[in-house]
Amino acid sequence: MTMSGNVTYFELPGTDITATERFWGTLFSWSFKEGNFPGYSMIHGPKPMGGASHDDASRHPRIFFAVDDIEAAVAKVRELGGTAEDPVTIPSGAYAHCTDDQGVAFSLSQEAGDQA
Repeated sequence: MTMSGNVTYFELPGTDITATERFWGTLFSWSFKEGNFPGYSMIHGPKPMGGASHDDASRHPRIFFAVDDIEAAVAKVRELGGTAEDPVTIPSGAYAHCTDDQGVAFSLSQEAGDQA
């Protein structure tokens, strides 16, 4: 199995969405719009598109990498000594939060049209 590993999405954590919008919006001229559920904003402007949680105390952005088969990718992460949560399906596809074998957090994503 091969995977492209293209970056498809990112999330910026924060506990104060107004401050998050002010800093990142001013720095890069990004705009923030209400997301599909409360407590989440979509970031418009960058490629790939991103999002921002309104109540996330973590201190590092999360990067999502594209895969064609989320189940196989999760199994591969685990085989390589990393950890992977079970995939979660959302309207735009599926994702799984993971860590590599050194504890570095990342996520995998599969677009809805790519799901079997």
